[in-house]
Amino acid sequence: VGAGRTETLRQLFGLDHPHAGHVTVNERRTAANPAARIRAGLGFVSEDRKGEGLAQSMSIADNLTLSNLRSYTRCGLLQLNKRRAATLSWMERLNVKARDPEQTISHLSGGNQQKIAIARVLHQQADILLLDEPTRGIDVGTKAEIYRLVGELAARGRSIVFVSSYLPELMAVCDTIGVM
Repeated sequence: VGAGRTETLRQLFGLDHPHAGHVTVNERRTAANPAARIRAGLGFVSEDRKGEGLAQSMSIADNLTLSNLRSYTRCGLLQLNKRRAATLSWMERLNVKARDPEQTISHLSGGNQQKIAIARVLHQQADILLLDEPTRGIDVGTKAEIYRLVGELAARGRSIVFVSSYLPELMAVCDTIGVM
């Protein structure tokens, strides 16, 4: 804590601007804004899911698909059935417990909210995941699910920057993905 971890992730994602330097992904320099970083393959899960990570007054489907809406538009119109099907698929894949995709995010548990935040960056097809305290404030069972998911993603070649203030959690993640 206090070492600049969160600030570094925010700068990498383009939310905050560094005094100098630039970010290069796959040998291509990217503009210093979140939209460019998303196009370059970066995904960011904020430590503050309620304040900036998720739109609390919007639905699960909105939160999950906002960063990749082009997949659900045709002639400028949003294809709600296609978006709903994709949202249901992500909810099932990440074991999100909710009534339906139109349920408001604020009515989910912290762990289910966090799963949606992670599903969002996976849905936007991020190759590099910037995870800032992704297991803060969630139950032990959901933590285990997130560790398992992070391990699977790393095994499939995704790059993951996992920031945690709790060393045993970080050690568990490293053990899960076979690092160390």
